[in-house]
Amino acid sequence: MKLSLVAAVVLIIFGVALFFFPGANQSLFLSINSLFPNGNFWTAITTLGDGAVAGCIFYLLLRKHHDVLARGLIATIIGLIVAHGLKKLFGVPRPEHAADFTSQFHQLAEDIAITSFSMPSGHTVAAFLLGTLLFAYLKLNLASKILLGVIMVAVGVSRITLGVHWPADVFAGAGLGILIGIGCIALPIHIENKWGVLIVHLLYLSFVVSLVNKFIL
Repeated sequence: MKLSLVAAVVLIIFGVALFFFPGANQSLFLSINSLFPNGNFWTAITTLGDGAVAGCIFYLLLRKHHDVLARGLIATIIGLIVAHGLKKLFGVPRPEHAADFTSQFHQLAEDIAITSFSMPSGHTVAAFLLGTLLFAYLKLNLASKILLGVIMVAVGVSRITLGVHWPADVFAGAGLGILIGIGCIALPIHIENKWGVLIVHLLYLSFVVSLVNKFIL
């Protein structure tokens, strides 16, 4: 856990450093954005970082662990507040809306409103938050750990290859996701009341409703 905490701090510091050095941030963006510009592939990867998808995956894998599910709900709420709060605080425009960025790049996602700010990446926060909790609560062999780590990183990379986030957003989002996950793992939650268990499970229906609304309706 100490190693995860160090990794989180390093990622956040690196993200903030890139934020204060826009030239390096933009150069790194262009380098990553040019990697395998396939919209269908990266859209499929980035979907794993959608909050509704991540919540459903978490529930399916850990549905028998009520205390863990409660921690997941709390982590989700904190993640949403932190991500959206920092977006408003920093007010960083996405690459397509950045007035000082005129370079050509691959914009593989649909246009995003100019009022939707960039830093940190919410998908990356969700992916690394989910990954941190899964590393903690699932019994994974080495191959599974490597696969999970690759998926987490791929979600972050997808935000850049799709052209919707800067590297600074992704590094900061990854660090925040890990940090929130670590904090929620430490929460002293013990649900023994059957009504409390029922409520926790019912609350996960919100992820299903959101999933249906986003991808089916």
